[in-house]
Amino acid sequence: RRAHQFRMEIGTRPLLEISGMAGDLGTLLPLLLACADAGAVRPAAALLWMGVFNVVSSIAWDLPMPVQPMKTIAAAAIVEGLSAGEVQAAGVFAGAATWFLGATGLIDALHRLVPNSVVSGVQLGLGLSMVRKAVE
Repeated sequence: RRAHQFRMEIGTRPLLEISGMAGDLGTLLPLLLACADAGAVRPAAALLWMGVFNVVSSIAWDLPMPVQPMKTIAAAAIVEGLSAGEVQAAGVFAGAATWFLGATGLIDALHRLVPNSVVSGVQLGLGLSMVRKAVE
């Protein structure tokens, strides 16, 4: 039922979906390029694997995955100066955790357990850290 509802929404609002995609790329690409400049990632490989796993996850769950975990990893890599190995490990862990939580249905329990204020606090903290890094 949820997959059918998602397909119907895509079919009736393609411009909204395209604008959402462009907005995600507008945030992801600068973060990715900053990580590449810091030597934390290779952009071609990162884009390839992000694309592959976004397609695989959208087929598996009939729902495209947002790129927020990748943005969070990129922001942390820039602020903390993570090495390429640390960024790779974070990506593998985030992917495995997302897959496990989604495949087992535990993602819904986690969503109920973690208040939105905690998620907003993490986002705010990373955002302020990025601002501090830009000012340095």
